[in-house]
Amino acid sequence: MYLTYDEYLELGFDKATDFIKLEAYAERHLNAVTQDYYMMHSLAEDTNEYRVQKFKLAMAIQVDYLNGLGDDISLSGLLNNSPSSVSVGRMRIENDNATKTATVGRTMLSAEAYTELIYTGLLYKGVAYQ
Repeated sequence: MYLTYDEYLELGFDKATDFIKLEAYAERHLNAVTQDYYMMHSLAEDTNEYRVQKFKLAMAIQVDYLNGLGDDISLSGLLNNSPSSVSVGRMRIENDNATKTATVGRTMLSAEAYTELIYTGLLYKGVAYQ
């Protein structure tokens, strides 16, 4: 568990109705975009306080984001439940992916949580060269 309920509250969040479940999903989403960094390194022993705080803030944001989605918090469920077009009379509005503005790429990570991670180095996808 990367974020306790007390830490979630201390960060100013309080919307989660099922924190344990949502935290587990948020953990999976952040692991996916950070290449499992904190699965391979200890979050508790990380000496980079800035990175730790931003990661925990991203976790709290992601928990609230998932809470707002309701019961179906899987990517496939979100994509399947999003209408691709809406018609009213002769007007038709099409949207290839309604989640693009809310999430990053085809992940379930909210754009707001992703923004918190930008300057932490956790999103780096390069290869070490020596």
